[in-house]
Amino acid sequence: MQIEPIISYHNVDHSLAVENLVRRRIKMLERRDNRITECEVTMEAPQKRKPHGRVFKVRLNLHLPGPDLSISREIAQGSAQDDLILAVNRAFTAAEKALKKRKKKMDGIEVKHHPPVLHGEIAELEPELGYGWVQADNGRKVYFQRDSLTSDDWERLDKGTRLRFREMQGDKGAYAASVTIAD
Repeated sequence: MQIEPIISYHNVDHSLAVENLVRRRIKMLERRDNRITECEVTMEAPQKRKPHGRVFKVRLNLHLPGPDLSISREIAQGSAQDDLILAVNRAFTAAEKALKKRKKKMDGIEVKHHPPVLHGEIAELEPELGYGWVQADNGRKVYFQRDSLTSDDWERLDKGTRLRFREMQGDKGAYAASVTIAD
């Protein structure tokens, strides 16, 4: 974690046992996802103090690359100290499940890899038919057509004109895509 966790209490007495539990559970979250940059834990209760049946709310905000994760859990049963510990545990358990679900979802996304940008010059050009061949700097000869140009510069093309393009594989072999004039 890049920033020290923020643990705050609102209308709840500070407890070393609860704070140790929170820090231990934060470490468990970090083991599940090491990309967590910041964690904010807020434990709160209504102002009216009761020895039994007090409502405790624990909010957990995890800052991650992409959308942040916010979890909130409320508990109202049993003695006050037990309720706070139960609320903390439930909030962190929900956060672990959410991180697991998020990781599973992110793992399912395939990242599209783009071919590298190549440079070359026009070796052959058929302006009337709308296609030509680029001799890439790596020695390969690659087909391109008028529709491959990213701008309407077809009239500026001539044999020997330097181009920038991405080499793609098609049914009939290699072709140039995203073709621009290299100025």
